[in-house]
Amino acid sequence: MRFAGRAALWPIATLLLVVCAGRFAWAHDAPAPTAAAQPAGSNTVTPAGHTEAHLEGPWRFQIGDNPQWADPALDDSSWSAVTLDKPLSELGFESYAGYAWYRIRINARQLQPPGGEPLDLLLTPHSIGQLSVFANGVEVGHSRGFDGSPSMYMSLPLDLSLPAPAADGTILIAVRTWAAPGVQISHGLLDRVELGAHHDIADRLAVAVSQRWDHEIIAQLVLSLLFLFVAAFGAILFFAQRHHSEYLWLALLCVTVAVNGIIQLLWQLAIISHSAYFPMNLWIGRIFMAVTLEFILRFTADSNRRFIRGVQIAFLVFPAFALLGLEQIYEILSVSAEVAFLGLVLWMLFHAWRRGQREAGVMLFPFALAAVADSIDTVLMYMADKRWISDKMANHRFSLGPIQFGISNLSFAIFLASLIAVILYRFVRVSQEEQRSNAEIAAARSVQAMLIPTELPSNKHFMLESAYVPVNGVGGDFFQVLPVEDGSLLIVAGDVSGKGLQAAMNASTLVGAFRNDLSRDPATILQHLNNVLIGAAGSQAARSKDKDAVVSFSTCVCARIYRDGSMDVANAGHLSPYRDGREIELPPGLPLGVIPGMTYEQVRFQLQQGMRVIFLSDGVVEAQNDDGELFGFERTQQVSNESARYIAQTAKRFGQNDDITVISIYIAALESSRTEEEELAPTY
Repeated sequence: MRFAGRAALWPIATLLLVVCAGRFAWAHDAPAPTAAAQPAGSNTVTPAGHTEAHLEGPWRFQIGDNPQWADPALDDSSWSAVTLDKPLSELGFESYAGYAWYRIRINARQLQPPGGEPLDLLLTPHSIGQLSVFANGVEVGHSRGFDGSPSMYMSLPLDLSLPAPAADGTILIAVRTWAAPGVQISHGLLDRVELGAHHDIADRLAVAVSQRWDHEIIAQLVLSLLFLFVAAFGAILFFAQRHHSEYLWLALLCVTVAVNGIIQLLWQLAIISHSAYFPMNLWIGRIFMAVTLEFILRFTADSNRRFIRGVQIAFLVFPAFALLGLEQIYEILSVSAEVAFLGLVLWMLFHAWRRGQREAGVMLFPFALAAVADSIDTVLMYMADKRWISDKMANHRFSLGPIQFGISNLSFAIFLASLIAVILYRFVRVSQEEQRSNAEIAAARSVQAMLIPTELPSNKHFMLESAYVPVNGVGGDFFQVLPVEDGSLLIVAGDVSGKGLQAAMNASTLVGAFRNDLSRDPATILQHLNNVLIGAAGSQAARSKDKDAVVSFSTCVCARIYRDGSMDVANAGHLSPYRDGREIELPPGLPLGVIPGMTYEQVRFQLQQGMRVIFLSDGVVEAQNDDGELFGFERTQQVSNESARYIAQTAKRFGQNDDITVISIYIAALESSRTEEEELAPTY
């Protein structure tokens, strides 16, 4: 797949080339003069300087293979005449595969350099063609793929020394070419042949190597290094914000592309053969697709994880068909995979943009542009294979100094530039949001510190103990214990919905209202707190621009314990307290802030000396272990007669996921009777 493999290595090459173009010397010589058209039978040489000549032809050309075709005495007059300045497809030849021979006879005496310096021959292959060169029937050199059994390597320019000419002063040069079965050859595997003195050909070889680096190596090398740099940058962002895994997958995506680039370089420099390059390039392209889908999945927070996982597995399995020799099945699956890959990525980005994720919308157009540009290249190459357009038109490239690039390179440059810009914008935005969140959490903690008293008003009648274990965020837990003039205790405990500063502020509102309430009756206090919270929620809704903002509510339990052990309790949706290891049954009541004018039922219980009453938040009951099991009411009841610290630590060790608050009241001593004023206190 071109988009996921080879083409993906070029995303922002042109942007880098602007910076690095000045660092590379202009190594190109002036265009060589072209020979005039010659009759097919006259093998001619076109001078290109004092000691150089371009052997453009006509060459004699024959498809097939026969060792006798290297013999200078062979009559090749029946062979076709071709020139190297035009592709075979433009000379009337159909595409072929396998072997073909080129032959030309030159007059070496006319080209002999001054001083008797021997002649050298410089051959520039086209693409992956393998060459073996014969002079007067003797092999003088070959490309790497022709040493022993033929194998496919990317062919590099060859500098070969020619032997002494024959008695008549001529040298018959025969070039045997080969490409592996299945490679359709339409251009011809011999691209350029130059003849001249050794030192001049050495200079021409340096120019050819420089041109090859300019046209095929430098941009890819720089781009691979750039992707490694971006991968390192993505890793740094991930370590800075570990809960944002999209940065890690961005780094892995860039590493995948960089590895693919390294593989491409090893192939272009003829370090590895096609038999090694093909499976590596095959798999790395599919790995790129799978990693890109994972990056987009994490980036957009898409919910279709199971479906995407299935697609990723399918992408990684497809190359096995090619390795098993099922090329036709693989071609069908490959095209399908490319269409599915592009469609999925574009859909996920579009869907995220529609959900309000602006960064996804910024990435949408460049990604589509890169995909369309790659498709254009594919269509042009297909049209060239069908000979509907010329190879030159299909492979047209632009130049920026000595460096060349194509239309798709610019598109991918825009894509990667937008990717980097979006990631930087996202990182800065998330960092700012986290700073604001941390500031809110710090403010909320300072507020909540006032809602959780550190000293409790114990006396000879009651021994109080509390434990508060916050989770990472700041919740809405609160409790207060107020001594009353008659020696009784007034206790309120609750949990405001939500997290962060808003929950802490709502809890502080309730605590302030509780401490300023002149009533000492639990049911009346809950009615007052309900009205206060509804009023506060109305004010917040009026100030908020978000019409869908969730109105805050709070569970709450309020109790008054007298010196003689009687206890009045009213509950607004909070967990019931425990008495001596048993849950106290209370009438149900709606949480505060739900219905205006809500009234709450109050009940009375009698406590005995030595009893313990426990008030707690839902952080105890809802503690959850790694297996997803809740601490639950049964375990809570089993530990409900223990100290507050023991209960809190037991729930925390089980698996805390919310703030834990526990208040323990131990009845140490009781008075025999209540005063007349206390007896007349109303009960609801």
